[in-house]
Amino acid sequence: MTGVAQSAKPPEQSNLGKMVSESQLGMMLQTPGVLDSGDAQLAQIRNLGLEPYILDLEVRGYTVIPPELVAPTEFNARVRDTLLRLAEEKTGVKHSIGQSGNAGKQEALAYGGGIFAMLYLLFEDPVFEEWIENPVLGALVNYTLKGQARLSSLNSLVKWKDDSQLDQEFLDNALHSDSPRWPDGSLLDGGNLMINCAYTLTDYSKENGSIAMVPGSHKLGRLPYPGEGLKDMVPVDAPAGSLIFWKGATWHGPAYPKLTDGLRLVLNSTFFNRALKTVEQYQRAVPKEVLDRRSRQFALFVGADDMTGFGAEGPQPAYLEPNSFF
Repeated sequence: MTGVAQSAKPPEQSNLGKMVSESQLGMMLQTPGVLDSGDAQLAQIRNLGLEPYILDLEVRGYTVIPPELVAPTEFNARVRDTLLRLAEEKTGVKHSIGQSGNAGKQEALAYGGGIFAMLYLLFEDPVFEEWIENPVLGALVNYTLKGQARLSSLNSLVKWKDDSQLDQEFLDNALHSDSPRWPDGSLLDGGNLMINCAYTLTDYSKENGSIAMVPGSHKLGRLPYPGEGLKDMVPVDAPAGSLIFWKGATWHGPAYPKLTDGLRLVLNSTFFNRALKTVEQYQRAVPKEVLDRRSRQFALFVGADDMTGFGAEGPQPAYLEPNSFF
């Protein structure tokens, strides 16, 4: 009588194999945001008074959160004063709100006349750590990127009146999307893998060189063609202390020259879906003492739970329980 062949017992998993299996399970069960119920997220949005601004964001592709909902005026003053101090340190030129700026030693980061950037600010002062923990910022970022956000860049643009900003060719080509894109100009996942936001330290208006937005452009999922959107763009009016928040697909740009004296000062925060490579380096570059004094939300935003990017040494323990492996 012929017996039925017995299946061989599968080999024991290696330690690495077990880690992968457990981490993949963890990725499905523990990824930040996945277990947050819709009711819990909605309750947070309601408690912060953000419901009408979420609607704005979905319909127009951008919104402006008023100062009284974002942070106390004292916090805004601390950020402003810190950026002015850093501007002096980085340029070698003293800066004040009422006077024109000077790129000085930051000339390499000057974007034409009358504007320069200060990059990678998170570790420059604890006030920037506090900003990343701001509950309104966190609620909007987690809503838009579905709990999968990573801080990509924290920077500041210092802008003042300069004739070069009147160049018509520059203004005609100012509109763009910051989203990763394909060679044909279509945006990766329709531009839904990133967000941008600007915390204003001075008043924003058309005369003050405000950012331009094209309402509804986020629905197109592509870059603008040359000259497209110029007739539909609008200046964003926002008093100091506001949070201008827009989707990655929304067409925007520096299409309005600054016509008034003094500085236009802003703190920009960009967040990517965790699947994308960030512009600035965080993750294991974040000092442990910073993580020890900050919240879990901060740690998730800087990728402290991410074990990827390792070399021959293999995956190293993350600061937080890892939520993803590969």
